[in-house]
Amino acid sequence: MLVVGAHLWLNTNLFGGKDVCGGLVSTDSVDAVFSKSGRVSDRDGLDDRPGDRLAFTCTVENSSFLPGSDTKYLRISGSRERGDFPFTDNGRWPSPATMSFFSGGAIGAVGSDHGWVLLPDACTTADGPAIIEGYAPEGSAPVKFTQLLTEFANSAAERAGCAAEEPLTAPDALAAAPEARQVKDGVVCGLAGLEFPGPKGQTKVREMVLDRTSSTWSCEVTGHATYAVTQESHIVAGIRSSPGYKEQSRVAGHQVSGFDARHVVADCAGTPTYFSMELGQDYTSAIGESGAPRTKDLFENFVDVAGKRFGCNAH
Repeated sequence: MLVVGAHLWLNTNLFGGKDVCGGLVSTDSVDAVFSKSGRVSDRDGLDDRPGDRLAFTCTVENSSFLPGSDTKYLRISGSRERGDFPFTDNGRWPSPATMSFFSGGAIGAVGSDHGWVLLPDACTTADGPAIIEGYAPEGSAPVKFTQLLTEFANSAAERAGCAAEEPLTAPDALAAAPEARQVKDGVVCGLAGLEFPGPKGQTKVREMVLDRTSSTWSCEVTGHATYAVTQESHIVAGIRSSPGYKEQSRVAGHQVSGFDARHVVADCAGTPTYFSMELGQDYTSAIGESGAPRTKDLFENFVDVAGKRFGCNAH
């Protein structure tokens, strides 16, 4: 009997607490994300940052003393970000072309081990929109991970007094992230007329195209450039509310505002539309070579070509 009791205590979550991270989420929701059963613990609990109830971190571990088992960790944090964070390449955010985006109830994206959910608009301040971000062990169930992030978002917004009238709802299914493919017949990212982001004549280049959602599109031309467009209204609202957002020089005939020359919002038939272009090492190392397009020309071409798909007509 003692052996059975020790097993239940050390290798399962029976007799454990009902919630973790300061009561923000249930232990069962966390346990569902891990691919193997074990004892769930948040050790030091919620690490709050003074002055902002939406700024915190919490690390949850799943441990077992069974032979061959190792401890898995799940890290969740709340923070404020520049509104176009999912589309910027600063080493922290995965390429948007590798993520599964979702909207409708909750708004966010999930990849192989990283995900985020946007908090309600009422949680946005002068410092920008608030998000819940998570890192899960590879092999975790993406839908369960999304549900956990959404539960965190609802609880955090409630605790901070900025919850929406209706709670955020996680999707029941996610579109699969795109797989890499060869750039075919010179048609980059599946957009006729889009210029190749590098010297002309390169052929053995792969790309990933995220085109399964109506509001967000992205394409990564491996090593060269990552493009993104979104008309998701809550994401765009967060972008326009962020520090540093201001009027920029016209792009492809469009009057635009944004953060710099390659992260801008244009008005497309009455719908605010965000465009971004991040450059890869293969492109930057080829700058100045014969046949390599200038960065400004590359972005102008992208906004012109991709914009037509989103109903943008220059005026």
